Amino acid sequence: MLFGKTYKFLNISIHDVCPSNFENVLSLRKLLIENGITNITYLLIPFYHEKETLLDIKNEVLEITTNAEVILHGYTHMSRDFKKYDYRRIFTYKEAEFLLENNLSYRLDKGIEMLKSLGITPKGFIAPAWLFKKELLQLLKEKGFLFTTDRRYIYNLQENKKIFSPVLAFGSRGYVEDISILSFDKMFFMLKALNVVRIALHPVDIKNPSKIYKLLKVLDYTRKEHFQITSLYHIIKAKNLIKN
Repeated sequence: MLFGKTYKFLNISIHDVCPSNFENVLSLRKLLIENGITNITYLLIPFYHEKETLLDIKNEVLEITTNAEVILHGYTHMSRDFKKYDYRRIFTYKEAEFLLENNLSYRLDKGIEMLKSLGITPKGFIAPAWLFKKELLQLLKEKGFLFTTDRRYIYNLQENKKIFSPVLAFGSRGYVEDISILSFDKMFFMLKALNVVRIALHPVDIKNPSKIYKLLKVLDYTRKEHFQITSLYHIIKAKNLIKN
């Protein structure tokens, strides 16, 4: 709060940018732009499932990310699976790369290298499924990243601070997906009191009319409540303006 004014921030990100998802990424981007959302954060996967690279769509990536916030999103976005009764299986299927796999420094270096070959130097890193080992935070700081996030917090790595802002996202499988759709707008009304709201979209979301209906409903609420749509980097820099 500054001089009696409460600042309310909204970050909207499109995850999993890679060749096989790119058509859906463009469709999501078009939908957002048509609804007045032009400040979009893009999460790029350099070597998706060790089958395709961002170099295959270099020009297309640069076209959508010019002047946008770009975040490194893992290296391959692939891992072994959780054990049978591990509750975290509900969040992801064989994609907890920075929690279940090793050689984290190597994976970061390879991801950074590929983005730099595109002319991109990311300020932030977000692990696939927001899952990572504790040592990743220090490793990211050493490699010059300014921020990361998990499902609950935005981490300002350089100042060792964090902002409580649970991410609002749709599930992609089974009952978790169903519950996420039913609760999406209700969760927004709970989270908006924090004055920092994160909405994370995945390419597959564009294929589900129920998800799009709920998304547009929430975006309408954010317009009425005068949320400022901005980048994650801006949010950590503007922390002193946030009543949270």
